[in-house]
Amino acid sequence: MRASGNTRHHAMFQAFAERARARPADEALVLGHVRLDYGRLLSRGLAVAGAIAGLPRPSPSAMARRPRPLRSLRLVALVAGNRIEFVEAFLGTVMAGAVVLVVDPKLTTDQGLKLFERLAPDLVIHDPAVAGWVSSPEAGLLAGGFLALTGGMGCPYRLWRDRAMGEQPATADLPAAVAPDQPFLIATTSGTSSEPKAFIRDHQSWAESFRNSIAEFAIAPGETVLAMGPLVHGLSLYATMEALAAGATAVLLDRFDATRAAAVAAAERADLLVGVPTMFEALGRGLDHARARLPGVRAVVSAGAKLPPALARSLGAALPRAEIHEYYGASELSFVTLARSGRGDPAESVGRAFRGVELRITGPAGEALPAGEVGRIDIRSRMVSAGYVMGGEDGSGFVALEEGWSTVGDLGRLDADGHLYILGRAGGMIITGGLNVYPGEVEAAIAALPGLGEALVFGVPDPYWGEAVAAVLRAGPETPPVDLIELRSRLAGRLARHKLPRMLWHVQDWPLGSSGKIARGRVRATIAAGEAGPPQLLDEGVAGALPTR
Repeated sequence: MRASGNTRHHAMFQAFAERARARPADEALVLGHVRLDYGRLLSRGLAVAGAIAGLPRPSPSAMARRPRPLRSLRLVALVAGNRIEFVEAFLGTVMAGAVVLVVDPKLTTDQGLKLFERLAPDLVIHDPAVAGWVSSPEAGLLAGGFLALTGGMGCPYRLWRDRAMGEQPATADLPAAVAPDQPFLIATTSGTSSEPKAFIRDHQSWAESFRNSIAEFAIAPGETVLAMGPLVHGLSLYATMEALAAGATAVLLDRFDATRAAAVAAAERADLLVGVPTMFEALGRGLDHARARLPGVRAVVSAGAKLPPALARSLGAALPRAEIHEYYGASELSFVTLARSGRGDPAESVGRAFRGVELRITGPAGEALPAGEVGRIDIRSRMVSAGYVMGGEDGSGFVALEEGWSTVGDLGRLDADGHLYILGRAGGMIITGGLNVYPGEVEAAIAALPGLGEALVFGVPDPYWGEAVAAVLRAGPETPPVDLIELRSRLAGRLARHKLPRMLWHVQDWPLGSSGKIARGRVRATIAAGEAGPPQLLDEGVAGALPTR
């Protein structure tokens, strides 16, 4: 895409570059005491872009190890926590026409080395303070070069960047525009497996995502967006870049802390808050305890899991002006549906199709199913990823279907008004007494009960029923333990009898993954190891306590 004159832009960040040149003093990025305006951020990004564009082409051995779409492109790995340098390096890499590999510092050494071995990054920008494995001799053999953010293996990043800034004027043109289908991002998702899958995105997917999400969330130039999570996860990374594409100010936390998040939101006069439900739950508890409110917040954007109705109500009280936007999606799919608090979407649903998305429910043979029927959720949009470059060989996760449709295998149903209800993954279905039970349906019913909140539901082997429906609830000061009989009684009007839990555990706290979402696998492992104690049982016919899925 060409702009006026002889300056060429990447479609994704054209609006960011134009704002930086038209209003360079506008604030772009805030993290702690560090504040960057648009002009300075663009200047740093261009310096990084120039330095990356000057890197040698991938070696023949690196090209041979990489998947075909990456063989002719430079690949820069970012392995760090939330830092200003993360954002400028991300922008610069993309503007150089290279590919960013975003690596979670919390990957195990084996997982990180496998990623490097498969993808052979030309340059690794890393923070040894949070990812010591990158400084290992093994990692040193798998990448072209290293830049250290806080000391460690490689040249200091700031020295490299500042030298590049001295060589490249801040007014330099952006590199030539790239093709819409050229890759720019590789990120990982663990999904339901223990090994991370690496998926790839092209420029068009985010250019389309920016266009649609900025419209859906009505983000205006000059607004302030607080992204509360880590940049190595898609929600906060995208929210930050979305804010810059909209001409807004992106505010980050070095790490999530509810008290700190509330203070930053108030001090920065945040207009939008972006996070996962566990973050909003902690934020809401903190605000309630302090009897504080954030009247300036006009919107909440929540994703990653269903927002329990009770939490949505408490957020409404703490954020009286805020419309709550809850979207369902997947890292590989981008946005799928959106529920808005002011639109009257049913509380148990995840809303209607996001702008630019088509939805359908399909049966076992791929046939479209009518409203009310349960089947696989398929979507069609220009925002989806281009699939996996590592992992996914078992057919799980993202699958590209015919005629532009895609799926990650989630199950659900649509009502007559187009609202989507998530029932779980195909592999997670419980079969009890020959009848199908979708864990997501039971979890949603429990979450809708006052005073309970989020639940985890799964199947446990049982000699009589085949599988018994089991549930895990969190018990705390505001949510005292509930008896199994009472729980079944309260659910009786919402669920068929065979869907009611026959086993119940309580845990004090949910273990959280690095994204802030509940680590479901760790909950199951705790149950399986007996660390949560014996469950409440409906009858003695239930044998064992090991979840099967």
